[in-house]
Formats: sequence, structure tokens, C-alpha cells
Amino acid sequence: MTGTPLLSVENLAVSMRLPAGGQMQILTDVGFALDAGETLGVVGESGSGKSLLSLAIMGLLPGAATATGRIMFEGRDLLALDDDTLCSVRGKRVGMIFQEPMTALNPAMTVGDQIAEGLVWHEGLSWKVARAQAVELLDQVRIADARRRAQTYPHEMSGGQRQRVGIAMALALKPALMIADEPTTALDVTVQAEVLDILDDLRREYGMALILVSHDLGVIARMCARTVVMYAGRRMEEGPTRDVLTLPLNPYSRGLLRAVPKRRTDGGKLDTIPGSVPGFARLPPGCCFSDRCPERIADCQEAEPAWAIPTAGRGVRCIRAMQEFAR
Repeated sequence: MTGTPLLSVENLAVSMRLPAGGQMQILTDVGFALDAGETLGVVGESGSGKSLLSLAIMGLLPGAATATGRIMFEGRDLLALDDDTLCSVRGKRVGMIFQEPMTALNPAMTVGDQIAEGLVWHEGLSWKVARAQAVELLDQVRIADARRRAQTYPHEMSGGQRQRVGIAMALALKPALMIADEPTTALDVTVQAEVLDILDDLRREYGMALILVSHDLGVIARMCARTVVMYAGRRMEEGPTRDVLTLPLNPYSRGLLRAVPKRRTDGGKLDTIPGSVPGFARLPPGCCFSDRCPERIADCQEAEPAWAIPTAGRGVRCIRAMQEFAR
């Protein structure tokens, strides 16, 4: 990474106000940097805080949430912007593809008008011109008979088509940064491959940076140059995707890799990580992964390990990993 990055997340923490009073910490000490045109994968089990990280960058956290730290984008701290300024950035400079397009799309508007709306709002185009551009965008994301499809409603489209509409909406204003939150969830393998191809082609064409949130390590391996592994709201590991997937430093990363289904002929069981991701209010003492980690030692349950940079380009949160490097 050279020069000033397009996006720099520094010491990001998100807490949630509880109905009974008090605060519950959700994200803790999250940080990474992203250059223009670069791809970053964010992986982890459900409940690891991946989607909340995306919402924090977009400025779409729920009202009960409070974010601290810095999210520097194009030289401005997004957490310090007022609502009007943030709205001018969101959509125009930072786009997001949501996990479930059926709930992200407005069921009462045609898909063409939903794409055109951002162009009218941010670019000041007339509805006639914006609708024409919406058709071009639908064609660009490979929706057949785009002019007719622009007049349809979300419920009249398949899941793969709705996801392409979501991509077209996020792409309409040619943002510098695209965040894709589980964009291939619930899609069959063929449609998943097509959606990923579209994303990668558009990223290359427009020079966008891409943050791809996923629990699918195969998707991350295919699409992303760097990867952040998250668990219980913490970053557990970061590095070049090839290194993270072939030589993981954190036991949690190794557990995720072992759990990837493999072709087997012995009839054995799939490998799993025992237990489940704990609720943010019920984290174990010390390392947040200590209650599920097969490599834990006594020190792991004493204090939460700090984020460390054991070698250039790699980061890890693990006492055992740092002991290995110290030898």
C-alpha cells in the first residue's frame, strides 16, 4: 500500500445502548486500510460483526449504536460528518450492496425508478434521463431485455436478478468504494459465479475499491487481495488472502479453513469449530475465542490479547501466535 489510502479505519469501536440502561460493546479495535482499486475480504461466522462494520462505514448504524475511532475516507473522517454531508457521500462516493435484495428494494417502486432515484437526488438529472441511464445500468449488469425489466417490481424478479438490480443501484453514481455484504447468499452456484464476475468486471472498469463481506472462503479466495478475519467484533487476523488461507496465524482462522467442506470418500464427518459464537454480553474472559479454541493455554483466559504485527503485511490477535514468533 502506497501513499494515502482511499479508506482507513482506525480503532473503530461500536457500542449499543441497552433498553435497561448501560452500554454493550459490539465492535472493538477494528482497523484496516484500503487503496483505490484494491479488494478486501471480511470473513467470519454469523454474529462476528461483519455486517455491523459495513453499516458503520456507511453511517447506517441503528439509533441505539454509538461509534468511536476514525473512518477516514478521501481525507475526511466519516464519523465526524453531519447528516447532510454524510448523505452526500453515501451513495455517491460509497455504495453498498445489501445482503438480501428483497428487503433492501422498495416493493412499491419499479426497479428502474429505484435505480433512477439516486441519479435524480445526487446528480440533479431529470427523471426521463435518469430512467434511461437506469436501463443502461440494468443492461450493464447483464439483465436481459433491460428496458422491459426496468418497468417490473422486485417481486417479479428472481433472487439473482434482484441482486443484479442492487449492484446497478450501488453502481449508478460510480462510487470510489463499494461494500458488498454477502452478495451471493442464497444464490445457486451458477448465479453466484455470474454475480461475482459482474462485480469484478465493474470493479476493474471503474477502478473501485471493494470490500466483500462473506462467510464463504472460496468467494474470498477468488475475489480479494487481502482478508480480515473477524470474531465476536474483533479482528483476529489480517494479511494477503493467499497467506491467510495457506498459512493462517490465528487458531480461529485455522478452524474456519478446516470447516470448509471437502470432497471425501471415507464417509467421515465434516470438521467443525466446537460451540458457537457467544453473544457480545457473554464473552469469555481473556481472548474472546478462548472457550472454543483447541490451542488455548492458561494465559489466553487471563487477558485479551492485543493486536500485533508480527511480520510485514500480517496482523494477528493471539497470544500463542506471538509466542511462536518470539522463539
